[in-house]
Amino acid sequence: MAAATKFMFGSDFREGSRKAAGEADLAAARAEGFRAGQEQAHREAQTQLAGMTAQLARSAERLLVQEAARAAAIEEQAAHVALTAAQALAGAALAEKPLASLAGAVRECLSHARTAPHLVLRVNEAVVEPAEDLVRKLAAEHGFAGKLMVLGQADIMPGDGRIEWAEGGFVLDSQQLTALIEQAVARVFGHGQAEQ
Repeated sequence: MAAATKFMFGSDFREGSRKAAGEADLAAARAEGFRAGQEQAHREAQTQLAGMTAQLARSAERLLVQEAARAAAIEEQAAHVALTAAQALAGAALAEKPLASLAGAVRECLSHARTAPHLVLRVNEAVVEPAEDLVRKLAAEHGFAGKLMVLGQADIMPGDGRIEWAEGGFVLDSQQLTALIEQAVARVFGHGQAEQ
Protein backbone atom coordinates (compact mmCIF):
# COMPACT_ATOMS: atom_id res chain seq x y z
CA MET A 1 0.00 0.00 0.00
CA ALA A 2 1.21 3.42 -0.79
CA ALA A 3 2.10 5.93 1.82
CA ALA A 4 -0.62 8.35 2.84
CA THR A 5 -0.14 12.02 2.16
CA LYS A 6 -1.88 14.87 3.88
CA PHE A 7 -4.36 16.79 1.75
CA MET A 8 -3.71 20.49 2.15
CA PHE A 9 -6.70 21.76 0.14
CA GLY A 10 -4.46 23.48 -2.38
CA SER A 11 -3.66 26.27 0.00
CA ASP A 12 -0.44 28.15 -0.01
CA PHE A 13 0.37 28.89 3.60
CA ARG A 14 3.16 31.31 2.93
CA GLU A 15 2.74 34.74 4.42
CA GLY A 16 2.41 36.74 1.17
CA SER A 17 0.05 34.40 -0.59
CA ARG A 18 -2.25 34.20 2.39
CA LYS A 19 -2.77 37.94 2.24
CA ALA A 20 -3.33 37.89 -1.54
CA ALA A 21 -5.82 35.06 -1.24
CA GLY A 22 -7.61 36.86 1.60
CA GLU A 23 -7.99 40.06 -0.42
CA ALA A 24 -9.19 38.16 -3.49
CA ASP A 25 -11.71 36.23 -1.37
CA LEU A 26 -12.76 39.44 0.32
CA ALA A 27 -13.25 41.22 -3.05
CA ALA A 28 -15.21 38.23 -4.37
CA ALA A 29 -17.32 38.17 -1.21
CA ARG A 30 -17.94 41.90 -1.48
CA ALA A 31 -18.94 41.56 -5.15
CA GLU A 32 -21.23 38.63 -4.28
CA GLY A 33 -22.73 40.61 -1.36
CA PHE A 34 -23.21 43.68 -3.59
CA ARG A 35 -24.90 41.56 -6.29
CA ALA A 36 -27.10 39.83 -3.70
CA GLY A 37 -28.02 43.24 -2.20
CA GLN A 38 -28.90 44.58 -5.63
CA GLU A 39 -31.08 41.54 -6.37
CA GLN A 40 -32.84 41.88 -3.01
CA ALA A 41 -33.35 45.62 -3.52
CA HIS A 42 -34.70 44.91 -7.04
CA ARG A 43 -37.13 42.30 -5.67
CA GLU A 44 -38.28 44.67 -2.91
CA ALA A 45 -38.68 47.52 -5.41
CA GLN A 46 -40.70 45.24 -7.70
CA THR A 47 -42.92 44.20 -4.78
CA GLN A 48 -43.43 47.84 -3.73
CA LEU A 49 -44.10 48.87 -7.33
CA ALA A 50 -46.67 46.08 -7.73
CA GLY A 51 -48.35 47.13 -4.46
CA MET A 52 -48.38 50.80 -5.44
CA THR A 53 -49.69 49.95 -8.92
CA ALA A 54 -52.51 47.89 -7.41
CA GLN A 55 -53.30 50.71 -4.98
CA LEU A 56 -53.26 53.23 -7.83
CA ALA A 57 -55.58 51.00 -9.89
CA ARG A 58 -58.01 50.71 -6.95
CA SER A 59 -57.92 54.47 -6.44
CA ALA A 60 -58.50 55.10 -10.15
CA GLU A 61 -61.40 52.64 -10.18
CA ARG A 62 -62.90 54.33 -7.12
CA LEU A 63 -62.53 57.74 -8.78
CA LEU A 64 -64.19 56.46 -11.97
CA VAL A 65 -67.12 55.07 -9.97
CA GLN A 66 -67.44 58.37 -8.09
CA GLU A 67 -67.30 60.33 -11.35
CA ALA A 68 -69.95 58.09 -12.93
CA ALA A 69 -72.19 58.58 -9.88
CA ARG A 70 -71.62 62.34 -9.99
CA ALA A 71 -72.45 62.45 -13.72
CA ALA A 72 -75.62 60.40 -13.13
CA ALA A 73 -76.64 62.77 -10.31
CA ILE A 74 -76.06 65.78 -12.59
CA GLU A 75 -78.15 64.14 -15.34
CA GLU A 76 -80.93 63.41 -12.87
CA GLN A 77 -80.85 66.99 -11.59
CA ALA A 78 -80.88 68.28 -15.17
CA ALA A 79 -83.93 66.13 -15.94
CA HIS A 80 -85.67 67.44 -12.82
CA VAL A 81 -84.83 71.04 -13.76
CA ALA A 82 -86.07 70.43 -17.32
CA LEU A 83 -89.35 68.94 -16.03
CA THR A 84 -89.83 71.81 -13.59
CA ALA A 85 -89.10 74.38 -16.30
CA ALA A 86 -91.41 72.62 -18.75
CA GLN A 87 -94.21 72.55 -16.17
CA ALA A 88 -93.70 76.23 -15.41
CA LEU A 89 -93.70 77.12 -19.12
CA ALA A 90 -96.76 74.96 -19.73
CA GLY A 91 -98.54 76.66 -16.85
CA ALA A 92 -97.65 80.10 -18.21
CA ALA A 93 -98.71 79.12 -21.73
CA LEU A 94 -101.97 77.67 -20.41
CA ALA A 95 -102.68 80.89 -18.51
CA GLU A 96 -101.92 82.94 -21.63
CA LYS A 97 -103.74 80.74 -24.16
CA PRO A 98 -105.89 78.15 -22.39
CA LEU A 99 -107.24 76.65 -25.63
CA ALA A 100 -103.98 76.48 -27.64
CA SER A 101 -103.26 72.78 -27.08
CA LEU A 102 -106.94 71.98 -27.47
CA ALA A 103 -107.01 73.84 -30.80
CA GLY A 104 -104.20 71.62 -32.12
CA ALA A 105 -106.02 68.51 -30.98
CA VAL A 106 -109.30 69.65 -32.59
CA ARG A 107 -107.48 70.35 -35.88
CA GLU A 108 -105.98 66.86 -35.84
CA CYS A 109 -109.32 65.24 -35.03
CA LEU A 110 -111.17 67.20 -37.73
CA SER A 111 -108.73 65.90 -40.33
CA HIS A 112 -109.75 62.33 -39.35
CA ALA A 113 -113.42 62.96 -38.63
CA ARG A 114 -114.32 65.28 -41.50
CA THR A 115 -117.26 63.07 -42.56
CA ALA A 116 -118.42 62.13 -39.05
CA PRO A 117 -122.07 62.95 -38.28
CA HIS A 118 -121.16 64.70 -35.04
CA LEU A 119 -118.21 65.92 -32.97
CA VAL A 120 -118.41 66.35 -29.20
CA LEU A 121 -115.87 68.45 -27.34
CA ARG A 122 -115.77 68.16 -23.54
CA VAL A 123 -113.86 70.96 -21.81
CA ASN A 124 -113.62 72.68 -18.44
CA GLU A 125 -116.87 74.49 -17.74
CA ALA A 126 -115.04 77.84 -17.48
CA VAL A 127 -114.02 77.77 -21.17
CA VAL A 128 -117.19 76.47 -22.84
CA GLU A 129 -117.99 79.68 -24.76
CA PRO A 130 -114.46 80.30 -26.11
CA ALA A 131 -114.22 76.59 -26.97
CA GLU A 132 -117.50 76.77 -28.93
CA ASP A 133 -116.17 79.71 -30.95
CA LEU A 134 -112.89 77.90 -31.57
CA VAL A 135 -114.55 74.64 -32.66
CA ARG A 136 -116.98 76.40 -35.04
CA LYS A 137 -114.12 78.35 -36.63
CA LEU A 138 -111.95 75.22 -37.04
CA ALA A 139 -114.88 73.17 -38.35
CA ALA A 140 -115.52 75.81 -41.02
CA GLU A 141 -111.82 75.85 -41.98
CA HIS A 142 -111.75 72.04 -42.36
CA GLY A 143 -115.11 71.69 -44.09
CA PHE A 144 -116.76 69.76 -41.26
CA ALA A 145 -120.52 69.63 -41.89
CA GLY A 146 -121.60 67.47 -38.92
CA LYS A 147 -123.18 68.54 -35.67
CA LEU A 148 -120.89 70.23 -33.12
CA MET A 149 -121.43 69.99 -29.35
CA VAL A 150 -119.29 71.59 -26.66
CA LEU A 151 -119.98 70.38 -23.13
CA GLY A 152 -118.52 71.78 -19.93
CA GLN A 153 -117.37 69.48 -17.15
CA ALA A 154 -115.92 70.45 -13.78
CA ASP A 155 -113.59 67.41 -13.63
CA ILE A 156 -111.66 68.45 -16.77
CA MET A 157 -108.68 70.68 -16.09
CA PRO A 158 -108.41 73.99 -18.00
CA GLY A 159 -106.54 73.37 -21.25
CA ASP A 160 -107.50 69.69 -21.30
CA GLY A 161 -110.38 68.13 -23.13
CA ARG A 162 -111.99 65.10 -24.72
CA ILE A 163 -112.97 65.00 -28.35
CA GLU A 164 -115.36 62.28 -29.47
CA TRP A 165 -116.89 61.32 -32.79
CA ALA A 166 -118.69 58.23 -34.08
CA GLU A 167 -115.57 56.23 -35.00
CA GLY A 168 -113.11 57.44 -32.39
CA GLY A 169 -111.98 59.94 -29.88
CA PHE A 170 -109.06 61.81 -28.45
CA VAL A 171 -108.17 62.75 -24.87
CA LEU A 172 -105.96 65.66 -23.96
CA ASP A 173 -105.04 65.11 -20.30
CA SER A 174 -102.06 67.14 -19.05
CA GLN A 175 -101.96 65.37 -15.69
CA GLN A 176 -101.77 61.96 -17.34
CA LEU A 177 -99.10 63.24 -19.74
CA THR A 178 -97.09 64.66 -16.82
CA ALA A 179 -97.37 61.34 -14.96
CA LEU A 180 -96.17 59.44 -18.04
CA ILE A 181 -93.20 61.79 -18.45
CA GLU A 182 -92.30 61.45 -14.77
CA GLN A 183 -92.53 57.66 -15.02
CA ALA A 184 -90.21 57.69 -18.05
CA VAL A 185 -87.71 59.87 -16.21
CA ALA A 186 -87.98 57.62 -13.14
CA ARG A 187 -87.23 54.57 -15.30
CA VAL A 188 -84.10 56.24 -16.64
CA PHE A 189 -82.82 57.82 -13.41
CA GLY A 190 -84.29 55.66 -10.67
CA HIS A 191 -87.21 55.79 -8.33
CA GLY A 192 -86.27 59.06 -6.59
CA GLN A 193 -87.46 61.21 -9.52
CA ALA A 194 -91.04 59.90 -9.42
CA GLU A 195 -91.32 60.78 -5.72
CA GLN A 196 -90.31 64.43 -6.18
